[in-house]
Amino acid sequence: MVIVGLVLVLVAASVAIPVALFSRANHSGASGQPSTLPASSAVATYQQALTATRAASSVHYVAVTSGGGADQRIVGDATQSGGTQVITFDATYGAENFTLVLSGSTVYFEGNAPALEDQLGVAPAAAPGLQGKWISVSNGDGPYAVLAPGITIADQVQQLVLQPTSAERVKAPNGSAATRILGTVPSQNGSPVGSGQMDVVASSHLPISYLSIAAGGGVSVTSTTTFSGWGAPQSVAIPSGAVAWSTLGASVPAGGFGSGGGQPLPSPTQSTV
Repeated sequence: MVIVGLVLVLVAASVAIPVALFSRANHSGASGQPSTLPASSAVATYQQALTATRAASSVHYVAVTSGGGADQRIVGDATQSGGTQVITFDATYGAENFTLVLSGSTVYFEGNAPALEDQLGVAPAAAPGLQGKWISVSNGDGPYAVLAPGITIADQVQQLVLQPTSAERVKAPNGSAATRILGTVPSQNGSPVGSGQMDVVASSHLPISYLSIAAGGGVSVTSTTTFSGWGAPQSVAIPSGAVAWSTLGASVPAGGFGSGGGQPLPSPTQSTV
């Protein structure tokens, strides 16, 4: 799931997009100054990072957003065709906590009462009785278009939006050689232009972390995703005994599915990166 309410965060302090524990690498060269690379190298390295990410079989990531009156955390495992996410954030409905499993054209959902009301449109009276139960949401069901984006490897590539302007040699948290790509984050869904950076492994070009900062209306939102376990064996376990969403008698909640109780969230930007 991609929660893309950055515009709402900056304007109405609603739900935001992903961030996290950003590990600052040592970016000094032998002289104690950053080893800056030309802009052309930044663009080339960024494209190599996107290509390497698309080709990866799996990755573990932690994405955290802070600022704008709402914090969010996503812990996920992505594969080429599916994956899982554990999502927590505060919304008008309360503190939402839920797990998503994507397999084929079905998203399996398990969450607490606030999440059931917001994400699936379950009636308040019915939500407590569905806590802890798996619910299957098929492609074509109302909440599917909100829940499914962001889970696969290809979806993760879509989140690495950056217009590179420069790059520098740095050290990864484990001491290995890395490259930091600096640049701007273009406006998406009406959000202000922000700044961003991505650290990638020098040898493989696989991302280590991605950071974006956007500000507007006196509010600053910081989003960081850290990556690990590239290519580690992953298997998506399909929950058994799931209840079909179509049988719940759910309806579209105020503001739309997954809006946090505010205005409808825009659809995830389909970047051309």
